[in-house]
Amino acid sequence: MTRRRSTALSVLLTAVAIVAAAALLSATIAPQNIAFADKGGNGNGNSGNGKGNGGGNGNGGNGNGGNGNGNSGGNGNGNAGGNGNGNGNGKAKGQAGEDAAGAEQSDAGAEQPGNAVSDEPMPGGRDRVVKSEVVVADASAGLSDFAVSKGFQVVRTEQLDALGLNVTRLQAPEGLSASQARDLIVRQFPEAIVDFNHLYEPQTSLSLPAADYAAKAVRWSPKLSECGMAARIGLIDTAVDWSLPILSGARRQAADFLSDGIGAAPVQHGTGIATLLVGQHGFGLLPGAEIYSAGIFGLDGEGAPVASATSFAAALNWLLAHKVATINVSLSGPPDRLMELVVRRAQQRGAKLVAAVGNDGTTDVPRFPAAYSDVIGVTAVDQAGQVFGGANRGSFVTLAAPGVNILIPGQPSGQGASDRLVTGTSFAAPYVTAVLASYGNDPARMLADALDLGVPGPDPVFGRGLVQGPNACLSAAAAN
Repeated sequence: MTRRRSTALSVLLTAVAIVAAAALLSATIAPQNIAFADKGGNGNGNSGNGKGNGGGNGNGGNGNGGNGNGNSGGNGNGNAGGNGNGNGNGKAKGQAGEDAAGAEQSDAGAEQPGNAVSDEPMPGGRDRVVKSEVVVADASAGLSDFAVSKGFQVVRTEQLDALGLNVTRLQAPEGLSASQARDLIVRQFPEAIVDFNHLYEPQTSLSLPAADYAAKAVRWSPKLSECGMAARIGLIDTAVDWSLPILSGARRQAADFLSDGIGAAPVQHGTGIATLLVGQHGFGLLPGAEIYSAGIFGLDGEGAPVASATSFAAALNWLLAHKVATINVSLSGPPDRLMELVVRRAQQRGAKLVAAVGNDGTTDVPRFPAAYSDVIGVTAVDQAGQVFGGANRGSFVTLAAPGVNILIPGQPSGQGASDRLVTGTSFAAPYVTAVLASYGNDPARMLADALDLGVPGPDPVFGRGLVQGPNACLSAAAAN
């Protein structure tokens, strides 16, 4: 049953938020702003121009850091504050089924050494792909021999057992464009899934201080924190800095799925999402859940985080191998045939995916994986229930959740750890993921209980409305 928010309640919540924000400012609490990677610079600085520095990469000018000191225009002045993987971020390295329990990342202030992802723009310039690379899934025998005979280089062949797939990456020969290379493989292997290796970006923006309103907005009560005791939550994002005190004691498994030699992106984005989900000391939504963190983001030539479709596929395969059924994906980008295939395979095996709809500020321009069938696409709203101006709109929006001015304590910075205020559809997604887990992974029940926003009924701005937590934890058996 869909419920409408009363005007009185909205006014009350807004008033409380204003008072709390004033108290916060008068106490001179000034968390460091963080310029997360955001395509087009969908920042939310108080000047309103929303543009990231250096062409909108929002990653601290041309530094590879993610923790620049943001100014009112939303431009981060980067200090090259990325992440190092310390002793390594798991054993999997893209291999399905290997366990990375207890893997720590020790030097959150140092950028992971390695090469940048070599990319090129798609026609039209909106999206990017791995340069001169073609991805082939489920080809018949003879693919490698044929490719080599035509001058291709076989970059890697990987068996994704949990998804029942074989995926091969091919480097096009000199003088052959990626489109020509793809068409050549399609003609020879028409039954295979053939596409470019599309690149994806995390969905966050710089924002300013505001009251901590999110838990109340989704009706998240303390007793729901116990819902995660038996839950396994998947996180496909950047790597996570598990050495921070706010995450100390969290149950986790971690692995990375970067191509050999590619430097890892800074950890801030994934760490923020992980803290919202399983943060300790009374902060996280599901502090008792076991989280499986799959790091798939490397750096492009300008130092901005990007992830490939093949890394996404390997990460999803790893999560399925570990029987993770509730998966948070805070990234968006173009359609990709391999991504579509692995999402469908994962859903057939019982997985539910929650994905950010993206921060491009567009209408009816689907971004993926949120726009794939049965993926729960999440937009962001503020404490007044107004949609984030940079959020994408369209039929692929399933639900809304708080994602504007979200305070996350104890995040990685040049000083060790500090509080962050962030905005973006990325940070709305974890609220839906946590609520989905509390409903026993039953999307239908969760959607039925959403609080309608905007025009009556489902709409392209808010979807079914603001996600709401249940009155009590539901097991998977009870939900069904």
